[in-house]
This record gives sequence, structure tokens and C-alpha cells, in this order.
Amino acid sequence: MLVIVNKIQVPAEHLQMALRGFEKAMPGMKQFNGFLGLELWTAEDGSVTAVSRWESEASLADYTNSDLFKQHHGGITSGAGQSTSYTAKILS
Repeated sequence: MLVIVNKIQVPAEHLQMALRGFEKAMPGMKQFNGFLGLELWTAEDGSVTAVSRWESEASLADYTNSDLFKQHHGGITSGAGQSTSYTAKILS
């Protein structure tokens, strides 16, 4: 399993709008084979950490190379926020 962690700084006045944007994006993401889920973590400093889970790098690539990805990211294909990729194993 591949886990992608994106940390995004969101101005306080835009936090709810950003969270709604992620919620609106979910139906589209679910159409991609290998998409396993998305979690949103909101910190006290106003940052949002989006944690997405994918079956493989190929599954993620199908999404990141899609027109839907460009829509979700306002046409930006990289460089937005801080992103880290992990290989994960669920133990329980």
C-alpha cells in the first residue's frame, strides 16, 4: 500500500471552504481503481494534512495523470503544499 501525506497551510478564513473542497472531490477519486481512502487531519495551527491511501504507485499515477487531478488542484500538477510518500503495511 502507498500512503501520500500532503500538508497544506490554509488561512483560517478559508479552512471550511478547503475542507468542503476535499469532500466534493471524493466521488471523483473513488472512480480510480486502487484508491483506498482519504483522511483529513486539521491541526491547531490551521494546517490541513490530507492522507490518501493507494494500492500501488501505478494506481496513484492513474489519478495524478488525469484531468480530474488537474481540476482538483486548479491546474497545478506539482509543488502545492508539502507531500511525502510512504510504503505502508497495516498490522491490525
